[in-house]
Amino acid sequence: MWLSIVAIVALVVVLLIVALIMIILLTPITYSIEWNGRTPYRVELSVKWLWRVLSLHLAYFQGKPFFKQLYLLGMQKIGPVKEYDEWIQQRVDDEYQKAVDEFENDPMAAQAEAMMKAMQGDGQGGTEPTEPTTVGASGESLDATRSAGQASDAQGKQVRVERVDTSKDDNKGAEARAAQYDSIRDNPTMKPDDEVVEKVTFNSDGTVKEKVFTKIDGLKDSVKSRFQKPDPNDPVASFKSKIPTFWFMKHVTNTELWRQLLLVSKRCYDHSKPRDIAVEGRIGIGDPFKGGMLASMLYSIWPEQAEHIEIDYLNWHLEGSGHIKGRIILGALAWHGTRFVLSQPMRALIAETVKVVWVKRKEKKELERLKAEQAANA
Repeated sequence: MWLSIVAIVALVVVLLIVALIMIILLTPITYSIEWNGRTPYRVELSVKWLWRVLSLHLAYFQGKPFFKQLYLLGMQKIGPVKEYDEWIQQRVDDEYQKAVDEFENDPMAAQAEAMMKAMQGDGQGGTEPTEPTTVGASGESLDATRSAGQASDAQGKQVRVERVDTSKDDNKGAEARAAQYDSIRDNPTMKPDDEVVEKVTFNSDGTVKEKVFTKIDGLKDSVKSRFQKPDPNDPVASFKSKIPTFWFMKHVTNTELWRQLLLVSKRCYDHSKPRDIAVEGRIGIGDPFKGGMLASMLYSIWPEQAEHIEIDYLNWHLEGSGHIKGRIILGALAWHGTRFVLSQPMRALIAETVKVVWVKRKEKKELERLKAEQAANA
């Protein structure tokens, strides 16, 4: 009996899930554009899906403010109600801040607060809080340890870091020396011990905060080390991936893949293009010859709507109204997308992408293992 109840409940849950998926896939997304070119002018754009799960409404009426409304998952994100709620919240915040400012500026409130602190014992025998200092393992401060570490690294790399003290007036001397080092770069008689500016950092006000100087000899060594071949005895430096850098180029240049992409684009457009288009009005260019050309084009391209449009061959005139309406069904788009994914060129691309991701993941783990062994043997 209990098994039958559990089976019935499971079946009901599955049916509800299937019904929800079918509702999502088969409920159309409707869109419409309506306009009226006669006074008062009017233009409206509307997009709706599942009532207010997605609802967008934009409208312009002559002589009135621009109307905009957006609902997502039944909640209004943009619209008159949302703007009114924001206005109310802003009024509440302003009134609260005003009351707080009045309380802070009230001398009687300050005296009452000081008396309460005195009664509770706050401020008796207390001392001013000192600025916390982080101490290293040897007892020295962390700033000193960091400065020492930076100095040792700079010495090993033939790099000198010069910080500009903005609180002193002698920072102009540092900037002058920096300008002198900058001019050395264009000097053909440079020596190995000369220095050039490698990096400059600035403060928020635009003044120089720090300059990093590198010796010419060290700069040449860094350039050589960048372009020289890796050491074959170093497993980390000589590690090379099995995947080529441009492994995807054969898929990008595959014409069959582009044909399938254009085909699915055409299918999606044919499904979602407007189903109801209506235009009426009166159009005049002011030139009989151009008016005749316009009429011939209109009757040859759009004959079903040409009878609702009047051509004025003598005067310049433009007025009328119309609408464009259509719908998009997510199930149809999902069907066309599935056919595109299951096509032969897409199957080949997906399969090789999965292979590349798998190999890259294994190579990353192997490289981490080699780095760990190298660090343990160092």
